[in-house]
Amino acid sequence: MQSAPTLPAASTQSSLFDESRKRFQDGVLPHIPVLTLDRDGNIQSLTRAARAALEYAPDDRIDECFFSHVHKRNMRRVMRDLAHIVCRGKQRAQWLLRLRTGNNRWRWYRASARNHLGQQENHILVRLRAV
Repeated sequence: MQSAPTLPAASTQSSLFDESRKRFQDGVLPHIPVLTLDRDGNIQSLTRAARAALEYAPDDRIDECFFSHVHKRNMRRVMRDLAHIVCRGKQRAQWLLRLRTGNNRWRWYRASARNHLGQQENHILVRLRAV
């Protein structure tokens, strides 16, 4: 009598998931333009693709305040949505906005923010796409 194949233990599956999440956070997926924000709107990290999309060289210094990159005409909505994410638990926000690039010019982007506050990552994940 043959025994049925067994699935990996739950702890093994969990450790594989955690390892893959760590690889993402460590920048193993650099082709996705993503940056992470803390609850104050400070940039915690960004992928190489996000640096490239924002026209920054790998060794350029980036102002850590996300709002310093947002155009004044887009600021109100971005600040409102991020405040709702932090204070009211809003899960997602999307914007069509202008961001200041490393070349000191304004460029249009589509951005989607996801709330990961209160989770293990404890950040707001913002994915960028140049328009």
